[in-house]
Amino acid sequence: MTLLQIKAQIDNLGAYKQKKIEDYGKMEKDLFDKIRNKLMYQSEADLRLENFKKEAETHSNNEYSSIIRKIEEFEKSELESIKAEYETVTADDVAELNLLASMNVSEKELLEYLDKYKRNPLAIKKLHAIGSDNDIALPSYTFKEDRLASILQIFKQYAKTYHNAPIIDSYGSASDLAFTLVLAEDETTTILEEYTNHFDTALGLS
Repeated sequence: MTLLQIKAQIDNLGAYKQKKIEDYGKMEKDLFDKIRNKLMYQSEADLRLENFKKEAETHSNNEYSSIIRKIEEFEKSELESIKAEYETVTADDVAELNLLASMNVSEKELLEYLDKYKRNPLAIKKLHAIGSDNDIALPSYTFKEDRLASILQIFKQYAKTYHNAPIIDSYGSASDLAFTLVLAEDETTTILEEYTNHFDTALGLS
């Protein structure tokens, strides 16, 4: 399971709910015409609408539960992978950073070291301390696990929005979903690209 696959399942849930809301409205209009033309009893129309609504809501419930479960499973495994991507501080690194701390360094030099140690959070922390000692404000560092948590929270929010959209379109929920789907595509595409290239964007230098 990947973030892209989870995103696709969330997108599909949103598209499904939008279609079912629209289909419910069309069915309601068609059944109303049949009742008016005395081709169907009100009770039969109500039963058909209720069955349609229940089927759509059952599917939505199942998909939403599946999405949340996959997000939680992915988070657990991905956090382990992230740990393996970080580099540890070696004795040579400590010596280099201590030497750097004893010198007058420029912002340009520190930015070069930030890029060099972009996979090493402890070294990044030390470089920020050196920058502070030299009155140099360095770009903040985004941890990959924090970026992951942000992405998964956004995924959960969109999934919840789609899941909670009512089948009976009393307040324009179909058009709201269509708008949300467009916004979600733009936002999630951007954050997934940043995550994929995390160590090139963690410092906000590119």
